[in-house]
Amino acid sequence: MDWSDIPFVLAVCEAGSLSGAARQLGVNHSTVFRRIEGVETRLGVTLFERLSHGYVMTAAGEHFFRNGLELRDGMNSIQRELGGQDLRLAGVLTVTTTDSLLHCLTPVFSGFQQKHPDIELRLLSDTRPLDLMQRDADIALRPTNAPPEHWIGRNLSKLAYAAYAQKEYFETVQNLPSIAHRWIRLNDSLNQSPMSQITIKHKPEGTPVTMSNSLMGVFELVRGGLGFGALPCYLGEACPDLVRVRDPEEKFNSDLWMLAHPDIRRSARVHAFFEFATENIRDGGFRFH
Repeated sequence: MDWSDIPFVLAVCEAGSLSGAARQLGVNHSTVFRRIEGVETRLGVTLFERLSHGYVMTAAGEHFFRNGLELRDGMNSIQRELGGQDLRLAGVLTVTTTDSLLHCLTPVFSGFQQKHPDIELRLLSDTRPLDLMQRDADIALRPTNAPPEHWIGRNLSKLAYAAYAQKEYFETVQNLPSIAHRWIRLNDSLNQSPMSQITIKHKPEGTPVTMSNSLMGVFELVRGGLGFGALPCYLGEACPDLVRVRDPEEKFNSDLWMLAHPDIRRSARVHAFFEFATENIRDGGFRFH
């Protein structure tokens, strides 16, 4: 049924005649007649008894009238409460990501916050497995090759990884035997991360090693000139102090996913962040590979 038919039925219920309803609505008699006939045809019921002195509601008409009044009151309430108001988004929005992506994507978070100043943006950076089911966060922005199927998400980009060194360090050691090149390793006990796999492949046996328990720790030590290190390209390519010493290999790639629980995804704040982040990450000039 067309929502715009409801006021015509209610007007006839209240006025008791087509002419009275037409005056109330500011339309002509025939318009009211066509609307009432159309509603009755679509619903398959008779809403009014057509008597010589006017239109009288049937039982179906009375049922329509009661529920129609509630609908009209609800629409009037929406108009009163929202009409003309500043409908800027507000409230808390929690996004979980990694330290390295937070470092890289600061312009995206900053731009979103400036566009929606009434949203309290809370950024959680850690390396725990994704677990939006616990509702610790509204959105996860993480590298993963296997996002949970029951989440709503977008694959924003491929993420490549390569080996880098600080320029001066590389110039100093490039003519030395490779066993003399120090490597900075991520403390990954299972050696499952792309960074660990690249290091294992390219670091000669017996090469001196410095360990760090965080990706950003590896980045800072490599940038400081301590040795070679495998890094995501979004960090290595954005740092002018670093040079690439090993090119990316596709088998080490992962995907950058933005994910939300299906129930949370209906939130206006979550939807706004999804749209803003998608556009700005995909078209923002970030060098992810």
